[in-house]
Amino acid sequence: MTPPDLPGFTFVQHLGTGGFADVLLYEQEWPRQRVAVKVVRPDIGLTPREKELFRSEANAMARLADHPFIVSVLTAGETSDGRPYLVMRYCPPPDLGARVRTTPMAVVDALSTGVKLASAVETAHRSGILHRDIKPSNVLVTTYSEPALTDFGIAGRMHEVDTEGEVRMSYPWAPPELIDGRSHGSVASDVYSLGATIWNLLAGRSPFVVPHGDNSDHALVTRILHTPSPPTGRPDVPPALDQLLQQCLAKEPSHRPATALEVARALQRIEASLGYARTAVAVESVREDTGGGHDTSPDATRVKPLGVVHAQTSSGTTADPLVQAPTVRPAAARERSRGALWWSLGGVAVAVALLLALLVRGGGSDDPGTADPTRAPTPDAVVPEAPLAAPDVTGTKTGKRVVFRWTQPDRKAGDSWLWQVQQSGETGRTSRPRLTLPATGGQVCVDITLVRGSTTSERGSACVT
Repeated sequence: MTPPDLPGFTFVQHLGTGGFADVLLYEQEWPRQRVAVKVVRPDIGLTPREKELFRSEANAMARLADHPFIVSVLTAGETSDGRPYLVMRYCPPPDLGARVRTTPMAVVDALSTGVKLASAVETAHRSGILHRDIKPSNVLVTTYSEPALTDFGIAGRMHEVDTEGEVRMSYPWAPPELIDGRSHGSVASDVYSLGATIWNLLAGRSPFVVPHGDNSDHALVTRILHTPSPPTGRPDVPPALDQLLQQCLAKEPSHRPATALEVARALQRIEASLGYARTAVAVESVREDTGGGHDTSPDATRVKPLGVVHAQTSSGTTADPLVQAPTVRPAAARERSRGALWWSLGGVAVAVALLLALLVRGGGSDDPGTADPTRAPTPDAVVPEAPLAAPDVTGTKTGKRVVFRWTQPDRKAGDSWLWQVQQSGETGRTSRPRLTLPATGGQVCVDITLVRGSTTSERGSACVT
C-alpha cells in the first residue's frame, strides 16, 4: 500500500494490519517524535456504523490519554482521500501477547502488570467507557517497559451498549454472556477479559485453549460456555492467585469481582502475602460526598491518596458512581487508638501482638479517619480460602463402552460435575457421578470437575485403555 501523505509527518514503515485499518510508523516533524498512525485501508469502504466506531475510539482514547497505562491519542484527522486516522503514542513491538507466548511472565511481574492493567480498565469504567476487547494483543509495551492498553475500536458507552444491533468480540477472551447474546458488554465482561489476560501472562495462551487439542471456534466456544475455568498449572503460582483468576472467569457475571479495582486490590494482597512490594493502583481517588457539605467530624470518612495517579474525568469532577471508597469502621479506629495507648505504656507482649495484627491485616493508616485506597473492601469474597476436594475418578472398559465413575468426599445436594474428554475436547455437565463413553480403540481420558454454586474444584482425572 502507499502510505498516506500526512502534513507534518514523515512515513517510516508499516507496523501491522487490523480488521479494517493499517498501523504505520511516522516521524512527527514538530515536536520531533515517532508516532503510530492508525488509518483506514484504502480498499475498505466504511459503513456509517464503522465510521462511528472509529470516531468513538478516538474520543474514548482521548478521554483517557493522561493515564500511564493507556496508549495516548495525540490527534486525529482525515487523509486527503477521506480516510479517518488516529495519531497515537508509539510503543515498539511486539505486543504483550507475543512477548509471553514463548516465555510466560514470572509471578511477580504478572501480579504487577495485572494491577496496572486493572487500573487502566477501572479508569475507563469510571469515565463511562467499556473496552469490550481486552486481550494480550491489545496491550502494548512502552519504551519504559510498562503495559499500555490500546485498541478501543469496539468500546462502548455504558448507557448505550444495550441498544446496539451487533457486538464484535475475540472468542478466546470473550465471556460467556457476550458469546451467547445475554449481554453486549458490561463491567463484569471487562473483568472477565482482564482475568483471562492476566491468566495468559502466566501460561502463554488463553484459558480455554487446549495444547495440541481441538481449538477451533466451535470447540473454544463450547469450553467457554460449559467448562469450568482451569488453573494455570504452574507450581509457582500461589493458590490465591489461581483462585482469583478462576473467579474472574466465572460463568455467572455476578460471581466475578464487582470491579476492576477489586481485582487490583486482590492482586496487591497477593503481592504482600508473597513478600513483594505492592504495585500502586493508578486510579483517581474518590472523596465520598453526601451532598450536605464537608463533614468535619472526627469519624468522617476521608481518602488519602497513596501512590495514586490522579486523572480528571471529562466532566471535571471526581464523582465515582461505580466504586465507593472503602470505609474505616469506628470500632476498628478505636481498636487502633487503644493499641497506640498500650504501645506508649511499653507493654512488650502487647507490642508484639500489635505487630502481628498489623501484618495479618496488611498494614493500614494510623489516622482513624483515613482509608487506604489500596485495600479491598471485600477480601474474603474475592479470594476464597477453602477449595473444594477433587473427585476421585476410576474407569472401566466393557465391550464397546468405557464407564467412568467417581466419588466426592464432601458431596452435597445440588452438586454437579463438568466432564471433558482429553483426546477430543468434548465437554458436558452431569448431576450423576457416572459417565459412559464409546470405546475408541485407543486410550480414553476424562477430567471431572465438581461445580458447587460459583465455586469449582480441582480436576480429577482417569484414563482407560
